[in-house]
Amino acid sequence: MDKKTIIVYRWNSYSEPALIEAMKKLGIDVVFFDKRLRDFHADAMFAAVFMNWIHHHKAEAVFSFDYFPLISSICEVNKIPYLAWIYDCPMYTLMSPTLSNSFNYIFCFDEAYAVRLQQEGAKNCFHFPLGVAVERMEQIIGQADEEERAKFRSDISFVGKFYNGSENHYRKVVFEEYTRGWLEGLIEAQRKIYGYNFVRASLPQKIIEEIIEKCEICLGKMYCDAPAYLAADVVNIEIAAREREDTVALAAEERPVALYTPPDFPEKLAANPNILNKGYVNNATQMPLVFHESRINLNVTSRTIETGIPQRVLDILACGGFCLTAYQPEIDVFFKDGQELVMYTDGEDFLGKLRYFLEHEQERCQIAQRGKKAVRERFSLKDRVKEMLEVVGVLGREKTI
Repeated sequence: MDKKTIIVYRWNSYSEPALIEAMKKLGIDVVFFDKRLRDFHADAMFAAVFMNWIHHHKAEAVFSFDYFPLISSICEVNKIPYLAWIYDCPMYTLMSPTLSNSFNYIFCFDEAYAVRLQQEGAKNCFHFPLGVAVERMEQIIGQADEEERAKFRSDISFVGKFYNGSENHYRKVVFEEYTRGWLEGLIEAQRKIYGYNFVRASLPQKIIEEIIEKCEICLGKMYCDAPAYLAADVVNIEIAAREREDTVALAAEERPVALYTPPDFPEKLAANPNILNKGYVNNATQMPLVFHESRINLNVTSRTIETGIPQRVLDILACGGFCLTAYQPEIDVFFKDGQELVMYTDGEDFLGKLRYFLEHEQERCQIAQRGKKAVRERFSLKDRVKEMLEVVGVLGREKTI
């Protein structure tokens, strides 16, 4: 039987190599395409070359992590499936009118986001949690010598951004006094609630308009108008920024915390002698060592992700790391709290569990091992990719999730 050919559009997502490897193990002939898109909707040179690749390789489908409207349009013209696996939220390219194209197959890691996309016209949109290549993580960890591992050894670690830079519009503008007070109240109220996000539903139209105007948020004429969602994202990013700062500061009251984040991290953390920022970490070669060698790995999910399991949680567990994470609905569905990872629901709960597991080494290690077993059995990247390709009909018979 001839191999099926899939074109993978590569844009340097760190998950791409593992996904390509998984496709090859399934007998797929993978062809890379990595020409840079100058415009997500209109790039004549890109479109011409991409069309030629589809025809030359007789491609059965095109795949990308996240969503690219021009690729969707090209696949629509050629009547071949475009598989977009969404792991970023928000993903503003999904506000393109191309969302409703018939040959789109959108796999979204966040169930609430998937439902929203379906309501906005996505014909083939599925809630589809992410996957992880446990064997690849094991290989990276196994190849590292003791000296290399020791560089990443710590009691507590956090890998990620603090949203205190250009992506945080909330901190860049001066709102009207009433608006600022109203938003501050909303932020503090939402911070007390885990598992349900009410920010968008709570924003009055007048405040939405002020956020959009003062933050100068404009996606352009090629995108659908969604001011309420854009304004909510501004607020949710600020909530995430505060939660990450406060969580790390709380952790540092107990033990030294190793950060792997850009150098311009929050000043109040930089001034804390118990917090050491080790800078950027290479996702492909070093991040697995951080997760494996840290006694406790912190995950503070961005509030822009309403229900889904972030890739970071799966990566931590795949490396045999212990994960202490903020409560998230889908984490609660797919994992056993206290047995495969540990969730917290406020600062007091966080501190109590952090202290407990720093002192109970054997129990912590057992939870980490069960977490690794769970992702191997339920979130194998090869199995996830196989199921995805079966949905589209590239492998086996088409089915529904």
